[in-house]
Amino acid sequence: MKFLVVLVLVSSLVLLGPVAARAETDRIDAATQILDQMPGQIPAFVLNHAKGIAVIPGEVKAGFIFGGEVGGGVLVRRLPKGGWSTPALISIAGGTFGFQIGGEVRDIVLVLNSSRSVDLIENGTLNLGGDASIVAGPVGGDYAVTTQSPDVYSYVRSFGAFAGATVGGSALSMDLNANRSLYGVSDPLRVRPVTVPASSKRFTCAVSRATGVRSKACS
Repeated sequence: MKFLVVLVLVSSLVLLGPVAARAETDRIDAATQILDQMPGQIPAFVLNHAKGIAVIPGEVKAGFIFGGEVGGGVLVRRLPKGGWSTPALISIAGGTFGFQIGGEVRDIVLVLNSSRSVDLIENGTLNLGGDASIVAGPVGGDYAVTTQSPDVYSYVRSFGAFAGATVGGSALSMDLNANRSLYGVSDPLRVRPVTVPASSKRFTCAVSRATGVRSKACS
C-alpha cells in the first residue's frame, strides 16, 4: 500500500513538472507579446533611463491573471554595461490594479527608475506607494528626465494603447517557486541560470528592442 502511495506521488510530480514549466513560459511569452506591441507608446526617455521593467500580463486563459488580489509578472533589471538580465518571474499581491482601472484585467507595465526598487523585490518585497513612490507614467510629448522622477512609472494598456494609470498599493516579490521550476535557481537576476529557455531569451530581446539596446544575441 505504501508503495502505491509513493508511486502515485512520484507520478504526480513527473506529470506536474512539465505543466508548471509550460505555465511559466506561457507567462513570459504573454509578457513578450505585450512589449512587442508597445513601440512608441511609452516615451523613449522613460525606457532609456529605466533600472528595471516589470510586465504583468492580463491574459485570462494562461492562468496568471491579475485582478486586484494576486497574480504574476516578469521582471528584468539593467546590467552594469547597459544590457538586460535574464527575466525573473515575480508575484503581485494585495493590489488595487483591478479596482482603479474599472475592475477589468488589463496589461500593466511598471518602469522602475531606481536600482533600490529592483533590490527590494529581489531581497523581499517592494510595496508600491509605500517603499517606492509610483505615479502614472507620462505619454507622448517632449519630456526631460529630472532628479525628481518617481521610483516607478506605471502604464496600463487599454483598447490597444498604453496610458499612464495609478496602480499603487500592491506588493511585488520574487516568485521563488516558479523561478526554481523554470531555471533551477530562485533568483535569475542575481544568479545566471545554466540553461535559459528560449521564451526568456525572447523577452530579454523584446526589452532590448523597446529600450534601444543593441545585442548580438538578438540580431
